Amino acid sequence: MNVKEEIMETHPCPKCAAPMDEGLLSITGSSNLGYVSKKQTGMLKAQTRISQAHACLSCGYVELYLNPQELKSKIS
Repeated sequence: MNVKEEIMETHPCPKCAAPMDEGLLSITGSSNLGYVSKKQTGMLKAQTRISQAHACLSCGYVELYLNPQELKSKIS
């Protein structure tokens, strides 16, 4: 297990400090859920896939994660 994986497994909720569950976002159909930056130019905007999510087991707060290098390559 690498350091990033270890941190994610013990990641406390930033709102209430309770443990967070790690998972993925899921939608029905063939579409992927992703992030589109408003900084992208042109008619077609490229989506950056949401690769990871955490949900607080106490208060319900949800965090989403994507690959920052992938996003940077789409807006530079």
